[in-house]
Amino acid sequence: MQSISNAVTLVLAIGNSIDLTSAAHAGFHVQYPWSSRGPNPKVRPELKDYSSFCGDIIHNPQKYDRNTRTFLSFSGHPGDIVTVLYTTNRVPRKRDDFSHLILQDVPIKPSGQLCLNVTIPFRTELDEMGVMYFEAKDPSTGKTEYYCTDVQMTDMEALPEEHPAMCAGNNETLIPMPDEFL
Repeated sequence: MQSISNAVTLVLAIGNSIDLTSAAHAGFHVQYPWSSRGPNPKVRPELKDYSSFCGDIIHNPQKYDRNTRTFLSFSGHPGDIVTVLYTTNRVPRKRDDFSHLILQDVPIKPSGQLCLNVTIPFRTELDEMGVMYFEAKDPSTGKTEYYCTDVQMTDMEALPEEHPAMCAGNNETLIPMPDEFL
């Protein structure tokens, strides 16, 4: 039965000229920090200039440690490379508005998971609010996908060891995350 399902999927992909390998690339999900922005609402093309680059704010910024080691956690396509940027501009209009580099071109592990220890490499203020930009890029095709979340800088520690449901050995993320962390 499985081979029939696979055959049907392959025939549909060929018939629709879909490349199954590239269709999955540059797709990713940020596990931590949690989402504070949703996709842009559907707008008329003539109003496109007025839609937010990062999408609609759907809830308050997530707290993120500004001084000590904390972590970022992703799931995505193995081999895609992740870049993380930051800005204090709450309404960025384009990628170039993110003036601070947090990490650049880190590949997603073969398992499709990635959990990194990170110390913010630039100065921030207590309770400063900003936006983190997460980008995944397929190095073979150049296709990119991005995602933003609002953060509020605090003095706290959020270590991968304290979130075992999210970060496992070898810097890989475990999914799904238990409800107690949601």
